[in-house]
This record gives sequence, structure tokens and C-alpha cells, in this order.
Amino acid sequence: MKSGTRAGLKKCKRILVKIGSQVLNTGHGLNNRVIERLCDDMALMRDRGREFALVSSGAIAEGRAIMRIGDVKTALSKKQALAAIGQGSLMRAYTDAFRRYGYTAAQILITREDLDERRRYLNIRNTFSSLFEMGAVPVINENDTVAVEEIQFTDNDMLAAMILPLVEAQLLIILTDIEGLYSKDPKAHDDAAIIREIPELRPRDLKAFGDGGNPLGRGGIGSKLQASYRASMLGVPTIIASAYIPQVISSILEGKEVGTFVHPRKKAALSQKDHWLGFVSRPKGKIFVDEGAAAMVLHKGKSLLPVGVVDVEGSFLAGDPVEIVQKGGLAIAVGLCNFTTEEIIKIMGAGTKDLALILDYDCDEEVVHRNNMILRKEIL
Repeated sequence: MKSGTRAGLKKCKRILVKIGSQVLNTGHGLNNRVIERLCDDMALMRDRGREFALVSSGAIAEGRAIMRIGDVKTALSKKQALAAIGQGSLMRAYTDAFRRYGYTAAQILITREDLDERRRYLNIRNTFSSLFEMGAVPVINENDTVAVEEIQFTDNDMLAAMILPLVEAQLLIILTDIEGLYSKDPKAHDDAAIIREIPELRPRDLKAFGDGGNPLGRGGIGSKLQASYRASMLGVPTIIASAYIPQVISSILEGKEVGTFVHPRKKAALSQKDHWLGFVSRPKGKIFVDEGAAAMVLHKGKSLLPVGVVDVEGSFLAGDPVEIVQKGGLAIAVGLCNFTTEEIIKIMGAGTKDLALILDYDCDEEVVHRNNMILRKEIL
């Protein structure tokens, strides 16, 4: 769904709400008043036919409060333990808040690897679909207890952007501790003005705004803009707003001027598969191509054939995502490979009529079919 105006948000039926650590934690435990207010607001909208899924941070911060650990520079293994301690309290707060209105909260913990593997990714989508059919409210968090790299390198803003196609949400609401995006840092400049609308968010805009992360969380305004950009590529609008505004969610859904409204992309939106290939999957290897093959892929909309392959890097299986790299080392596309690393080594440079003879079995002619490929320039 594309909505070019705030009034159009009144038609959004399914909404993904991301709530950050900075608004959920008082420093001495969970801010249950904020959780209850937000759940009250969503329950009211739920009574009117809206559907919600939440991406909620706060497990590690809550674990710190429970164990009375004030140092935010905790070792990684302790962060994982704190996540295990805090996640139960976080989920109980949502369960209790929604139960008062007769709604059921459902916990979903996701790792980066769950989204990285196509089959697991699609299984998660089926789970979301079933939960919505049952009338439950999915509460999603990154599975910090078992995730290692993710605690260091990602945040729940990006998790929200990655699961938008799985939830099939028509609107992303990012709730934080500031009113929205400002022209300048409001903490340093008295004349900073809130930017109410961003008609077209471009990659260069992401670098133009400063970032000020919160020590209790892992994301700042830059991360929220990145998430908004990825949502816009799907044709989904985003609102960045303060969680402290009374009835903030219902106000947004009534079309009121709350927070910063990031418009969806005006051009044709990415498909769910292209969004996964371009923003979610992590390539397992690289396939290097000659200038002729690069031109056919970039300018003619053609599949990649073995004859244009000159080298391969990494270890991958058939069906894994790979980068297509032209001379000079520039990645021009990412797509699902039809062959393993070992098979490509055997067939690179060969004509399509020779493939079955080389591999001794009937196979696809394309190394990467155009239908399973997205150009890097399409997502930049």
C-alpha cells in the first residue's frame, strides 16, 4: 500500500510498531507505564479492526536493572545472559497489558540467520500469518541470547525493516524518545526545527543527518532513517515519533501531524523477494564476470550465463545468494545461484550446450536467472 498523505494512513489496517530501549527503561527497570499506555492505545485501535505487530527492544536493559549492573560496556557473554534474564520480564509486561483487553501477546525471537536462510524466512512469514488469523499480537525481539554478531552490529530498527514483508504491514511506526527528525541536533541547537515530512528519502540523505545513539540501545536517528528508507523501497510509509505523546499511535492512524512522515517510494516498489535479496540476505560468495556479461546484466536485463564467468570466491550451495562482481571489484547485483562453488569452477567460461556434458547431468543454463536477481543500483 502506498500512502502519499497523512490522511491516507487512516486506511492502514496492519501496522508494525517498533519501540526502542530508551523509552522502555527507566534505568531501574521496565517503564511499565509507557508499555501500558501504548498497549491501551493499540487495544483501542484493535477494537476498531486494526492489526498490530511489535518489535520491542529492552531485554538487555531490563536484565541490567534486575541484576543491578550499571556498566553499559558489559562483555558479550554477559549481554547474552542479561538478555535471557530480561526477556521474560519484557514479555510478561506485554502479556499483562494486552490481556486486560482480551488480546493475546505472542513472543517471537529472531536471529539474523533466521532471516538469512530463505526457507526459514518463509516459515516465519507463515507463522505471522497464522498468528494474525488467531487474533494474536506478535511481539518480536532479536534473539540476543544466542545471537553473537548481531548484538554488536545490528539493532531492532533494522530488524523491523527486514521483517516488514513477513508481517505484510502497511505502515511502520518507530517510537523513540524524540519527537521526530530535526533539522539540527535539538540538544545542541535551540533553533532546531522538526522535519514533518520527507517526500523522498534518498541514500545521500541518510548521511546528511547526525546520529546520537542512546547508551541503553543500539540505534540512533541514522538507524531509524535507514529503516525508513528500506520501508519506502517496499512502498510502505514510516512515522518516526515520540512514544511519550498521549495516544500517539491512534493519533498517527487518525492522520494527525505527529512526528516525521517518511513517504513511500514513488517509483514501483520492490517485490518481497527483491527486498529480501537486496536488504536481508547476506551473499555466501562472489561470482566474477567479464565486461560483456556485466553489460548484459546491467543494461539488457539478462541472466548470468557460465560463458561470462571468469572467477569465483567463497563456498556456497545451489540456491544460496551470491554477489555478481564485474572487473575492478564492483558488485553489480545479488542473486540466487543455481550451482555450487565447485560446479561453477567446472563450467565457468563454457557455453550452455556443453554444461550437461561437463557436469554429467541435465542442469539449468543460467548461473543466476534474472528473475532471481536484483541490481545493486536498484536499491541505492
